[in-house]
Amino acid sequence: MARDEKVTAGLLSRLPLAFIGVLGLWLLVTWFLSAPRSSASGSAPTPLAWQSPIGSPQLSIAKRVDNDAPTVDDLIEYTVSYSNTNAGSQAFNVRLYDFLPAGVQLVSTSPAYTDFSNGVLRFDAPSVGPGTGDVDVTVQVRVLDGYTELVNYALVTADCVTPTYVSLLTPVTQPPPSVSVLRLVKDGDAVALVGSEVVYTLSCENSSSDAPAEAVSVVDVLPAGMTLVGASPWPNVIASPMLQWDVGDLAPGGTWQAVITATAPTAAGVVTNTALAGGQQAAMTQTVLATRVFTQAAILHVTKGAAVQEVDVGDDLAYTIQYWNSGNLTATQVVLTDTLPTDVVVSGASPLWADSGPGWLAWDIGSLGPGISGTVLVTVTVGEPGHRTLHNVVDVAGLDGYQAHAEHTIPVRFIETRLPLVLRYY
Repeated sequence: MARDEKVTAGLLSRLPLAFIGVLGLWLLVTWFLSAPRSSASGSAPTPLAWQSPIGSPQLSIAKRVDNDAPTVDDLIEYTVSYSNTNAGSQAFNVRLYDFLPAGVQLVSTSPAYTDFSNGVLRFDAPSVGPGTGDVDVTVQVRVLDGYTELVNYALVTADCVTPTYVSLLTPVTQPPPSVSVLRLVKDGDAVALVGSEVVYTLSCENSSSDAPAEAVSVVDVLPAGMTLVGASPWPNVIASPMLQWDVGDLAPGGTWQAVITATAPTAAGVVTNTALAGGQQAAMTQTVLATRVFTQAAILHVTKGAAVQEVDVGDDLAYTIQYWNSGNLTATQVVLTDTLPTDVVVSGASPLWADSGPGWLAWDIGSLGPGISGTVLVTVTVGEPGHRTLHNVVDVAGLDGYQAHAEHTIPVRFIETRLPLVLRYY
């Protein structure tokens, strides 16, 4: 087989079945129309429907697209150009077949198509010669989801003229996969006495807005010298010093939390705790928390909370502040400072504050011995606007004690305006 024949056979073997079918049909019809026929009664032959070409027409075809890397839902436009390239010739009954690729939806064509069925567009022209020039046909389509490439074929035929075809491959740019983003936070005692209990809080959040985090796993590695006392929830795997939780799936914005209680080392120094989180389609993240261990120290703590989960504009909100000394030395000149949210009005406090300023209240605690604790109650009235978050900060510090810091947030509900319903009877 000659080289040209091998190339032609190779190209034809890759054409879609519909394309080969149209080509075969054209050859069959051409043979049928050109064969002499007579009626059963012996009358004159039926006139032929085709027209004999003038000269030796040579058909040429090309196809291009206005966007060679479309994305899903893009509108793209194909342009098919065909012509007769042999001088002094004329081809008749020209038909252009455009085989739309799987993965597109037809929007419009110019000129209008003659027929459209089974994904094949047909455009008819009475004749084409060298003087006609390139005949352009445009086809606009929409790219559908689920396809990585668009394979398009076009075929041009004419009476008793060798058909010719062209193919065009257009890759579809795929959107980046949705990736969940894990955020891991570890909080807990930054200062502790030797042999005392240390409490850590481990929080894992999927901070993605649209991608779930699947098969999430959280690992906490206890520092050397620390012993696990308890955990809630209990780890799925304990391989000292490693603790592992099989969290499962976290929806976008979903959170998971564990509280870990351990015994501090019996020797003074700094211990570092490391935690890791990862999952399918989620990059691994880690966090580190250091705890200083002392044999003697005044260690201050403070918390702040409210009895409700959310408030309305105009509500009275009562905050409870608790403070204590978990060390074995007395802290002196202790001061408790409460920095209030904006747009609230203080309506009372027990005990009464010793000092105040724009947005803050302060109490002189004085000396705070080991194991001694205290409580302060602050009541405020929530002002406008609604649909916001109140952020409150409280600090406790002493002259010779390790200070503490706490924060508290509470949402203010959206203000709803309700109009009265008026019924009218006629």
